[in-house]
Amino acid sequence: MLGGSRLWRHADFLKFWSGQTISVVGGEVTTFALPTLAILQFHASALVVGLLVAIQRLPFAFMTLFIGVLTDRVRRRPLMILADSGRAIALASIPVAFALGVLGLGQLFAVGLCIGIGNVVFDIAYLAYLPTLVGQGDIVEANNKATTSFSVAILVGPGMGGVLVQLIGAARAIGVNALSYVVSVVTLLWIAQPEPPPHPREEGSSFAGELREGIRLVFHHPLLRSLVAMMTTDAFGQQLALPIFLIFFYRSLHLTPAAAGLVFAGFGVGAIVGSLAAARAVAVLGLGRAIAVGIGGSALAFVMMPLALVLPALPWLMLAAFIDGIFITTMDIQQVSLRQEVTPPRLQGRMNATFRTLFWGVWPIANFLGGFLADRIGATAVILIAGGVRIVPISIVLLSPIGRLRSHAEVQAQPADAG
Repeated sequence: MLGGSRLWRHADFLKFWSGQTISVVGGEVTTFALPTLAILQFHASALVVGLLVAIQRLPFAFMTLFIGVLTDRVRRRPLMILADSGRAIALASIPVAFALGVLGLGQLFAVGLCIGIGNVVFDIAYLAYLPTLVGQGDIVEANNKATTSFSVAILVGPGMGGVLVQLIGAARAIGVNALSYVVSVVTLLWIAQPEPPPHPREEGSSFAGELREGIRLVFHHPLLRSLVAMMTTDAFGQQLALPIFLIFFYRSLHLTPAAAGLVFAGFGVGAIVGSLAAARAVAVLGLGRAIAVGIGGSALAFVMMPLALVLPALPWLMLAAFIDGIFITTMDIQQVSLRQEVTPPRLQGRMNATFRTLFWGVWPIANFLGGFLADRIGATAVILIAGGVRIVPISIVLLSPIGRLRSHAEVQAQPADAG
């Protein structure tokens, strides 16, 4: 892998990276503020909050494979600009409707769906675009830097969101994210490096045929097949609890929005540590074991959280979130880089689309189920169940070819379409 110092001299990567850092900070404000608005303004139940979170993930279940084929047929940067513009307009409608006195839960669901569609288009295009911007030799370092941005967003965004919600209200706080997507559009337009043309389509190829080719790659390649099973089962465990955390914070522990934001900020600090420690974790543990330990440490943090009922709540939750941030970030850097390394450039969009369809596709199911269960057995029980479910992806890693991997160099030495 080429050193990260070269990326610091890559002007277009720095433009791209800075724009995405700002937009993901704004995105974290909305991730925090949208369910907070539903809980505090509209007194939403756990089931309604679960549905609000789920609807943002629903497009991944139905659109991702088609967007993946589209992404491999056209240039990716215009797709990202279109997605950011749509998300900015959708989010800007919330403070406008609030000011006019016409904001309702129905609009929150409609905006959530629009955000989900924009997320599908942007995320698939982003994952396929990044290797063409920096080159395969710098992809792990680029993912590391992108993950650091996500970590900073988790650190700054929810805390900023909590403060903004208390100062100006949740609806106006969401307007901040609309501006952040505008910044992202500007930085994408500012990139000077021409994007390579799409890989020529094979003669006689069809949309359905290209779709099948991406699915076939994932399920025939032993590493990709194991990774998608790991990611899908882990996503189910994580997303079972995700919409319930704010219910637990506000109704079980009676935290303020600012205090809840600090808990998420604890995750952000841990994520920064995790991104800095990711390479060292692989050197010490090996690539496969680093992924397994990452999931295990994150699951432990889930199980720790309910102890906030009997311990000083805010510092304990911040500690658990800090641990979660370290371990899940270490895992995420490795799995994203690993699947990009083993996939040919012409199939990046379809590979990522297949992954997102499966592991993001279970998100709305898990979000709905988490909300449904929380209304019946309580938020604490759901969080504990979610932690226990994550034993499954750990087992998949350890029993599959992933568990035997020692380093990224070992993977990069193999043909890109091996398997």
